[in-house]
Amino acid sequence: MAEAKQGLQSTIRVCHVASGDLWAGAESQAASLLRALARRPDLTLTVVLLNEGRLAEEVRTCGLEVKVIPEAHTSFLQIFREARRYLQGRSIRILHSHRYKENLLAALLARICRIPWVVRTQHGLPEAPHDLKKYKQKLVQTLDRFVARHATDRIISVSEELRAHLLKHLDPRKVVVIPNGLDTCRVSSRLSPREAKERLGLPASCRTVGYAGRLEPVKRLDLFLAVAKLISARMPEARFLIVGDGSEANPLREIARATGLEKVVLFLGHRDDIYDVLRALDVFVLCSDHEGLPMVLLEVLYLGVPVVARAVGGITDVILDGVTGILTDSSTPEPLAQACVDLLTDAERRERLSAAAVARVREKFTAERNAAEVAGLYRSLCGIK
Repeated sequence: MAEAKQGLQSTIRVCHVASGDLWAGAESQAASLLRALARRPDLTLTVVLLNEGRLAEEVRTCGLEVKVIPEAHTSFLQIFREARRYLQGRSIRILHSHRYKENLLAALLARICRIPWVVRTQHGLPEAPHDLKKYKQKLVQTLDRFVARHATDRIISVSEELRAHLLKHLDPRKVVVIPNGLDTCRVSSRLSPREAKERLGLPASCRTVGYAGRLEPVKRLDLFLAVAKLISARMPEARFLIVGDGSEANPLREIARATGLEKVVLFLGHRDDIYDVLRALDVFVLCSDHEGLPMVLLEVLYLGVPVVARAVGGITDVILDGVTGILTDSSTPEPLAQACVDLLTDAERRERLSAAAVARVREKFTAERNAAEVAGLYRSLCGIK
């Protein structure tokens, strides 16, 4: 193994290992990264996915070879054996994984297939379930931490706050911060805000506040609805959009009915025209208890939608309070609602924040910059300048 790590190659062969069953922030970031890495002449990429889905489709469109090993009816041992057969003879130098199961799979494959280097991306903090699954989750997290400590060469943290969390358990020399990057060529809408509202059946003159993403407890959409209640009391013409699916979808609808918001809150579910929907927003709100670095945050900022958010995780790496958005340290609805009302009643300020946010995304958070830093990490591991 040590001898293999000393070998140099001008073109580095890398295999990414991911799940691909969902399409959320981690998958969106992986797709953006792979598209940008695929354009680099110093890398040869292949991808192992444990499910068919949108990630597989996105990766194939940029010309990368994808090996899908469906996990639904396949044991971990069978997945390992098939992945090992696939990797044999490909001269892979680096395995790059993206989630718990894939982290373990990559570590084992590297050991058996004599692949010199293992990299993982830590997209966020673990989300603890509140039922009996929490015991299984705790065991998985303990195993994952062991693999990170003893069988992983570098851990990419998507934010400074996440790095601080990782350093509680890991050697600081292993952890490097590389922020997520947005494929700006793919984030656009031909609609004006007025046209986007009208397509959703909303009055062009109404003020809109929204969220898009997974509907899960960590995202605190209950807090979003409490914010909506306060705003609605002051601005009865305001409308609120919740875009996405998840385990909280039905409970949130119940809250909306119980609090008299059912006529002003639109639950839009999954949307393939997400950028046109986001264009309809006057303010985007993130109420999460914690985040890595949300891709949807970069998307809405680049689309020119001002953001009000809790100051958690990588959000604070992107938003400069009062410059590129509004941050609050509070977990109560009043400060969030007040910040939204202030923006909804001040068009000039919204435009100023939006212009600064677009410039910041272009400067700091593009897929090209993200890929360049990841490729630099690959080269440093392989001893290539």
